[in-house]
Amino acid sequence: MKKGIFILLAGFLSGCSLFPEGEPPLPLYTLKSAPLKQTHALKAPLAIDGPVSEISLDTQRIAITPSPYQRDYLADGQWPDRLPKVFEEILVESLSERWGGVHVNRNSAGLQTTYVLFSEIQDFSLYSMETGRPEVRLKVMFKVIDFQNRHAIAARTFSECVPVPWMESVFSKEKLKK
Repeated sequence: MKKGIFILLAGFLSGCSLFPEGEPPLPLYTLKSAPLKQTHALKAPLAIDGPVSEISLDTQRIAITPSPYQRDYLADGQWPDRLPKVFEEILVESLSERWGGVHVNRNSAGLQTTYVLFSEIQDFSLYSMETGRPEVRLKVMFKVIDFQNRHAIAARTFSECVPVPWMESVFSKEKLKK
């Protein structure tokens, strides 16, 4: 009897029409770096460490900061991977283009290296949603670590604020997801 119920249940569950279709996938937004002029100034291996970020940015969701101390996410789009991973891909691609792939690799590759580039994404989100003039704010801290001597040899924080007027219609209030 138990086998008969199991077979009947398996028959019902195998019918695809019993379950509703999942939601369509969200559009993916990607990052691209501007073309860099190739140079051969880098003579020692540089490993790119995976960027770190606060938990609200370490996601595939695109962050929106509608007001101070508040984080929301774009409902109609996402990154192709977690933001730190997407950012790491851009760093590796652009620095390899600039200095050649021989000298640039990922720290996770475990190759012998002289320097490690550590980065922290402190902000990467959309602001000024209430004014109807969205802008992207990016703040990233970089440190170059001498791997053999285990000390930082350079550190710098970069901040950028870029208006994105073409996104005004995309980021209307009803498109935000709580």
